[in-house]
Amino acid sequence: MTNKKLILIAISGCSSSGKTTLAKLTSNAIPESILLHEDDFYKPDAEIPMNEKYQIADWDCPEALDIDAFKRELDQIKQTGSIRSKLIHNDNVDDIAKFDLSKEEWVLLERKYAELKCSDVKIVLVDGFMIFNDKELTDKFDLKIFVRAPYGTLKQRRYARAGYKTLDSFWVDPPYYFDEFVYKSYTREHKHMFLNDDIEGELKPGTEAFELLNDDNTNIADALNAIADYIVKALNDVSVSK
Repeated sequence: MTNKKLILIAISGCSSSGKTTLAKLTSNAIPESILLHEDDFYKPDAEIPMNEKYQIADWDCPEALDIDAFKRELDQIKQTGSIRSKLIHNDNVDDIAKFDLSKEEWVLLERKYAELKCSDVKIVLVDGFMIFNDKELTDKFDLKIFVRAPYGTLKQRRYARAGYKTLDSFWVDPPYYFDEFVYKSYTREHKHMFLNDDIEGELKPGTEAFELLNDDNTNIADALNAIADYIVKALNDVSVSK
């Protein structure tokens, strides 16, 4: 059991919003942090729900994930401070090496997190596309980051990917998959967070999530620094309130 207080931070958003890249780079900057991927809790290929209309696997519905196992893992991390499961991470994310932060930008980012190294907290970052749709799951997190990008950007990024490694094979999107599966599922599962259920609009007042825009005009260093400012301020506010 760790002597430090565990802080669970969710970084969630639609597929291709950039959440996994931001989570990876953030984890690299935070001393002794843990990074967990919800994608590691996908069910085996044979258990992925089939869409009746298109007769293909639906990888983007909540039922494609073993959410119960995911929740148990989060509880285990809270209790022990470490990942218990032997997870197979498929690493379906862009090569983060292409995000070429300058030495000065990286030093600034690390400096913001430096005080956490000497603090009594241990950071656990969790990225996933289905976190804020499930209240029981959402409530397990101390801090929540919602990464957003407009429809056109999400679709273009998804189309640019060659495919996805699964537990048992390799998945390539059919041409209609983003509109009929990815975006429909994202809309259905997250519209409760938005005014008038408008997934491209504004979040409802009081939504307990830090909203981060990550569109084609977003500078990666600016996005990472915005996340750092949010995390450090939130943890400092908690410390002051004690």
